[in-house]
Parts: sequence; structure tokens; C-alpha cells
Amino acid sequence: MNPDVIHPKGFREGAPDRELNQRQFQMVIASRPDKMILTRTGHFEFLKETLAGAGFTSPVEAVSAQERRALVGKFSGCYDPIVTSDFFRLPLDKKIRYTGSLASTFLKRLLNKRKACGSAFRPSTGILALVLAIAEHGRDADYVICGIGVRKRDEYLNGKQLKGRDLPQHVFADVKVLRKLARRYNLFTTEPELEHLVPRYRPG
Repeated sequence: MNPDVIHPKGFREGAPDRELNQRQFQMVIASRPDKMILTRTGHFEFLKETLAGAGFTSPVEAVSAQERRALVGKFSGCYDPIVTSDFFRLPLDKKIRYTGSLASTFLKRLLNKRKACGSAFRPSTGILALVLAIAEHGRDADYVICGIGVRKRDEYLNGKQLKGRDLPQHVFADVKVLRKLARRYNLFTTEPELEHLVPRYRPG
């Protein structure tokens, strides 16, 4: 779970998309999962208190950027920043622009190994959820991927689109990680746009 979804700043008077944020928060509270795992550790205790105050009773944990990287790498063999063949097929100007982002990540990690990389070169929350499930249930379980796609990554529920991004968030990394995981684990999907990566789920 992205912590931004449950942070009270999104519900304050005057906050952009306040009503949408409130609806999302109420859906989270009503979901009653076995546990919730936040994808960042910042403000963890505060967010736990926010959830508890709203009546959320499931256990809440958090993983840091460094832990995310280690988990994805352990189970897929892909450590961010994840550079794929799709990146090298980009026009030269885009490659130059994003090569600068990659170089910045490597330099920053010389000083701080916990530094997260840009969204174009790391897996999405959905793929992280899959990896966490694999970590918990192991090689013999079946994993059905629902609600994760590789299209329209820059569109949000409020109808807005992210501006100023030449690369879709997470897509290149997600595709590479999914391919690797599909070779090692029993993955299936209900999503037609993922069927070139993972077999279709056929119940029964």
C-alpha cells in the first residue's frame, strides 16, 4: 500500500481531490485484509495511529526502499535500477535524459544505499505485492495476478494525467520482473494485457 493513500494530508480542507482521497481511505478501512504492508517507512507510527483511529484493526507493517529492492532482487534476480532492452530502443534524446537519472541514482547510493531510484526503473506496488506473497507462500503456491496492467500508468482515478514524463512509471521494470518470476513460480493472470507474460487463469 502506498502510504500517500492513507495520509491525512489528502483529506484536509482544500486538498486536491479531497473527496476522492476520502473515498479511497474509506475503502481501505473497509477492506479488512489479513495485514497491510506500507511501501515506505516514513511516518510509520503516525500512519498506524491514523488507521487505528479510523477503526482499522489488521496488522500494519512497512518496508523500506532498500528492503523492497532486496526482496525483488532475491526472488526475481532483478535489482533496481532495472534497465531493460526497451530502454535502449528509446530515441536518443530520451536515453540521454534518463541516463542522467540512472547516473544520479548510482552516485547517491555511494553515499546512501537506502536511496530509492526513479519510478521508471523500479517495480510498481502491485509487483511488490506479488513478491511479498511469494516470500510468504513459497514456490509451490499458485499466484493469480488481478488488477495490475502495463497500460495507462500515467492516468489517475481523478481523470488527470501525469505531465512531463517521457517514460511510463514502472512499466519497463514490471515487465522484466514478471518475465523472470513467471519462469520460477506458478503465475497466472486475469488481465488480457498481461497474457503475453503470464498464462491466463482458468479456474477449475
